[in-house]
Amino acid sequence: MYGLDISIVEGLMLGFIRTGTALALMPVFGYLAVPVQVKAGLALVLAIILAPTAALHLAVGPPGVVPFAAAAITEVMVGMIFGMVAMLLMVGAQLAGSVVGIQMGFGVAQVVDPQSGGQISLIGKMQYSLALILFIILDVHHRFLEALAHTFSIIPLGGALFPGDIAFSYGRLTAEVFVVGVKLAAPLIAILFMIQVSLGVMARVMPRMNVFLVGFTVKIGIGMLGLAITLPLFVYVLSKSFDIFLDGIVRIIRMMAGI
Repeated sequence: MYGLDISIVEGLMLGFIRTGTALALMPVFGYLAVPVQVKAGLALVLAIILAPTAALHLAVGPPGVVPFAAAAITEVMVGMIFGMVAMLLMVGAQLAGSVVGIQMGFGVAQVVDPQSGGQISLIGKMQYSLALILFIILDVHHRFLEALAHTFSIIPLGGALFPGDIAFSYGRLTAEVFVVGVKLAAPLIAILFMIQVSLGVMARVMPRMNVFLVGFTVKIGIGMLGLAITLPLFVYVLSKSFDIFLDGIVRIIRMMAGI
């Protein structure tokens, strides 16, 4: 009807599902403060730009509701895998901040995370915000968009593969989250541990001193100073982890393409 090829419409819709799902989970683009109209508009623009390439690799079979529904589910899975790998980038920084916050005495202080709707540590939220700023400054969001565009050239729409190696690769990236968290938190944990030992010695030497009150103030002050001093280390570790996760998503994309 009207001379419009149905494969082009299917390609555009499936491309929109892939880009929309990925952007909804990615840092910056998936932030709840970003209006839904902006997210949907950006996903549609990307789908329109990439549709000519995607239409050449359309793998949904003959027109029909069942093949298209199966292809749509496949595209949701592709977008979820892509977006969740990108989201893992921020979890390591938030994990490190939460652990350090507990050691500093901010274990009870919780703030609402507008991204997840739950409550997270005050220091964890600060570390997450710093990681998000680095994500933009280091142009990582553009590199992820390039990787998302690359999926259209090698993964057929509705024809992605999901071998078991994808779960193994995703598990390795999840383990890398804890490695990043330990690397970021280790210096401050060591400093705060030494402060705790020193306060224990002081409590034995001066029993009348209110160690709890003094220690609470000292740990907060030393902790904030340590956060400022270790900021270059924070930037270095996260910049390296960004490269690791980008390499990981490229490997997963190649697996889904059967390469």
